[in-house]
Order: sequence, then structure tokens, then C-alpha cells
Amino acid sequence: YGASKAALDLLSLTLAGELREQQVAVVSVDPGDMRTQMHQDAFPGEDIDDRPLPETTLPFWAWLLGQEPTAVSGQRLQAQSDVWALP
Repeated sequence: YGASKAALDLLSLTLAGELREQQVAVVSVDPGDMRTQMHQDAFPGEDIDDRPLPETTLPFWAWLLGQEPTAVSGQRLQAQSDVWALP
């Protein structure tokens, strides 16, 4: 699982560089642990009531949509972070 996440991050970074001239932005987003049926199915019997609901990430998505594509392209962002400031 960890290797596939790292591969996706590297793929996103590579694509961001390769597609920059075509004005295509590529962002890798880590949504974080959430209270979803998919999560419950993956961990049957585990109590996931303490996980946030997916809608808690809506402020992040609203923020992301308001960014200039060139400012976020190639970044790995965490949707459940309180601050999405870019380096």
C-alpha cells in the first residue's frame, strides 16, 4: 500500500512537469482516513465512528478550486489539514 501511494505521488509530480507546457495541472491529494462504507468494508468489525465524514474535506476542495493551477501543480496536499499553504 505504501509503495503504491509513493508511486502515485511520483507519477503526479512527473506528469505535472511533463504537462506544464500544455497548461495541465496535476495534484496529488491525500483525503485522509474517513468514515465511509469503503473504509468499513476494508476493516470489518473496526469501529470507525471516530473518523471524520467525507464532507469535512469540503473546505479543502473549495480552496483547491480557487487556486491558480500553476501554484498547485506538482504538489501533494492533505485534504484534512487545517492549513493548505503551499511551500
